[in-house]
Amino acid sequence: MPPPRRAALAAAAVLLLLVVAAATAQAVEVAPYCVGEPGEECVAGGGGEEAVAVSAAARRRLQGGGYISYDAMRRNAVPCSYRGTSYYNCRPGGQANPYTRGCSAITQCRG
Repeated sequence: MPPPRRAALAAAAVLLLLVVAAATAQAVEVAPYCVGEPGEECVAGGGGEEAVAVSAAARRRLQGGGYISYDAMRRNAVPCSYRGTSYYNCRPGGQANPYTRGCSAITQCRG
């Protein structure tokens, strides 16, 4: 390959890369970052200090006041050691699913 042809090919490759990079940069559209109920506070562009402040407020709202005890985080510990019982009703003889439905045509109860 003669040197002028190689230089022209390199210039064409660089030009093609620049065109692809410019098209990609224009095609990327950042959606607004919204927190809370629909229609409330939205930050256009989804970035910057405002988004950090909004996400911190959302994190505090989701955190609530609950906690996880150290017993719940113990390794190899089952929340309720009785077989077939609910985690919320952990007593011997407690039903795992105490919810009962009424009879209807769909469930075909026999009465």
